[in-house]
Amino acid sequence: MIRTVSIWRWQLVFAGSIVAIVVMVAGFKPHTLTIPMFVVGIVLVVVTTLVALLVPWRRRPRTAVTALPLLDILAVGFTTNAPDLRLGFLWVFPVVWLATYFSMPWVFTGVAFSSGCLVFFADRSGEPADVLLRVLTVVVTLSFLGVTVRIGSQRSGAARRLLQRRSEQVNRAAERAETNQQRVTQIIDALGVALVVVTAQGRILQMNDAYRALYGRDRYGAALPSASVEYDARRGTALSPARTTLARAAAGEELRAERVWLFDGAGQWRALEVTTQAMAGAGEGEHIALVVIDDVTALLEAAEERRALTAIVSHELRNPLTAIIGHVELLRERDDLPGRVPAQVEVIANAGERMQDLLSSMQAQTRSSPEPFEPVDLREVVEASAASFAPLITAARQELSLDGADRLVITGDAFRLRQVLDNLIGNAVKYTPSGGRIQVRVGADDARAEVSVVDTGMGIAPDELPRLFEPYFRTDSAVRGGISGTGLGMGIARDIVVAHDGEILVDSEVGVGTTVTVRFPRRSPRKDPA
Repeated sequence: MIRTVSIWRWQLVFAGSIVAIVVMVAGFKPHTLTIPMFVVGIVLVVVTTLVALLVPWRRRPRTAVTALPLLDILAVGFTTNAPDLRLGFLWVFPVVWLATYFSMPWVFTGVAFSSGCLVFFADRSGEPADVLLRVLTVVVTLSFLGVTVRIGSQRSGAARRLLQRRSEQVNRAAERAETNQQRVTQIIDALGVALVVVTAQGRILQMNDAYRALYGRDRYGAALPSASVEYDARRGTALSPARTTLARAAAGEELRAERVWLFDGAGQWRALEVTTQAMAGAGEGEHIALVVIDDVTALLEAAEERRALTAIVSHELRNPLTAIIGHVELLRERDDLPGRVPAQVEVIANAGERMQDLLSSMQAQTRSSPEPFEPVDLREVVEASAASFAPLITAARQELSLDGADRLVITGDAFRLRQVLDNLIGNAVKYTPSGGRIQVRVGADDARAEVSVVDTGMGIAPDELPRLFEPYFRTDSAVRGGISGTGLGMGIARDIVVAHDGEILVDSEVGVGTTVTVRFPRRSPRKDPA
C-alpha cells in the first residue's frame, strides 16, 4: 500500500504540473494547442496517470513501475515539439523519480531516453551547433541531477536502515530491561521484608507486596480505607506525620534497626525494625532513600512465650521441690536413720538445693520488666467504655446509669483498665434481656478504689461461679441461649486486675442478675521503671 501511494503521489504531481502548463498555454498561446504532437504528449500524460491510478501495483514486480516515468519522458518529448516553449525541463520529474526509487542504470536509461526524445521530437530550427549544444546541456544537467539524487537517496536509505536497526536494538534492549525489571520486582515482592523507596518530597517511587500488606496500600501506593498507624510504643501515642517512618527517611535521617509499633488495619499490633539506606543515582541536591522494614512481631511473641513457659515451669516446679527439701530437712534432723541413709539424704538435699538455685536463676532471667504505670482516672475510663456500648444499649432498649465519684485516680495502665471495663460492661449488655437495667458505680475510700457493674440479667448458678475465670468456660444458660462468646474475657480481666494489685469479685443469682466488683489500691505499690 505504501508503494502504491508513492506511485500515485509522483504521477499526480507530474500530471498537475502538466495541467497547469496547459492552462497557461491556453491563455497565452492558444495556437499551440493545434500542434498535433503537443496534444499527443498531453493525452499520453492523462493516459499514464489513469494507468498509475488503476493498476494494482502490489501485484506487479517492482521494475514494472519504471514504465510510468519512461512514459512521462516520452510525453514530455512530444511536448518539446512546440516552438518557443522549452518544456524539456519537465524531464526533471521522471528522472528524479527514477533516481529516488531505482538503481543507477535506470537513471542513465531515463537520461538517454530523454536525450533521444529531444533529438527526435524537439524543434530543430536553428544552427546544428545550437541543437547539439541544447542536447548536451540537457544530457549533462539531467545526468548530474539524477546522479546527485541517486546518491542522496542511497545515503538516505542507508541512514534509514541504520536508524531502523538502532531502533530495533533499542526496542530489544528496552524489552530486556523490562523483563529484568519484572524479574527483580517478582523477587522483591517474594521477600518477607517490607521495602519502599521514597524521595525527599515524601513521594513513594517503589514498594513491594510486603509493604503494601503491612501498611494497607493498593498496587499504586494510595492508602486504603483501613490504613495502618505507627505508634512510638505498644498502646502508646500515634506518631505525628512528620515523625513517621517515611517522613524521617525522606528527611534524610539514618535509622538502624529502630523499633516502631504499627497498629494495622486488622486491629493487630506489629513490632517493626526500620533501617534506612541512601540510594545512589540521585542528582545533586536530591535525596532518595531505601526503607527496609522487618516485622519482628513473631520473634517477640516467641520470646515472650518462651519466657512465660519458663516462668510457669519454674513456678510449678518450685512447690513440689520445696516440699521435697522440707521433708529432707526433717529427715536430716533425725538421729535414728540406719546405715547409709544419712549420706543418701544429704545427696538428695544437695541436689534439691542446686535445683532450687537453678529455678531462681531461671526466674531472674525470664522476669519481664513491668510496664510503666501512670495516673489514670477510672471515671473517665468507665465513661469511655460505656459510651462505646451506647448503640447496643439503645438497640436493646436497655437502660444504663453511671453513679458515684466524678473523679477517681489510681496508678495503672489505662489501656488494660479499659479492657477490663469493656469486658464487664459488654457482658452486662450481652446477658441482660431487652428492657433490662445496667448500673455502673464508681466509689472509693482512703485505701482503695472500687468499680461495680450491676445488671438485671439471667444470672449465674452457684455451682458455676467458681469456674467463671477458667479459660473457655461458659455457663449452661449462655450456651443454651445461643449467646456468642469465647469464655476467655473474665480470665483476662482477672489477670489485668491482679497485675494492678487489685481483686475482682462476682456475686450472682439466677433470674435476678449479676454484680461484678473490681477493687484497686489508690496508689499501686508497683514502681514505675526508671
